[in-house]
Amino acid sequence: MHRLIINDTSGIKEKIQSYFSRNEEARFIHRLHGILLFADKEEESCESIGILFGNSPRTISNWIKRINATGDIESLRSKKQPGRPPRLREDQRLELRTVLQDPPEKHGITSNIWDGKSLSAYIESHYGVTMKTRTCQRLFHQLGFTLKRARPVVSRADEEKKAESKKTSGENRKQ
Repeated sequence: MHRLIINDTSGIKEKIQSYFSRNEEARFIHRLHGILLFADKEEESCESIGILFGNSPRTISNWIKRINATGDIESLRSKKQPGRPPRLREDQRLELRTVLQDPPEKHGITSNIWDGKSLSAYIESHYGVTMKTRTCQRLFHQLGFTLKRARPVVSRADEEKKAESKKTSGENRKQ
């Protein structure tokens, strides 16, 4: 029987590696397969398995050392990474959501609308936490608010001229 050929080998390998990097359970199973192959085939080295699995030899070596140290395959599972703690506590964020419902003047901010700059000033004065304007804009989105911009309206505009200049007016369309 002749050897089968995979069309677009590099594309398929890339998709599989991408799947392993996104899926926590698949990453665990990937590690288990590497250890199983290393245990079954004495002629295989960390380097050859690393090449086969798309990992470095050091990574394979670390997997083996982890299993030897603990004696448990569960040690190959990825631990949850805590990440950077948020600057505002959850109770402060909930309080901010209610504060943003009111006009800024009510809370001592000299601005007619809430924006990143005014929110930054409010957070600095009430919570003692320094946050940049862009971070505050992101915070608006995280709290469920959307950006609405005022549209300029020309005072004393002639309604007939305005209707004539519109792209969608019936008379101005090309037939």
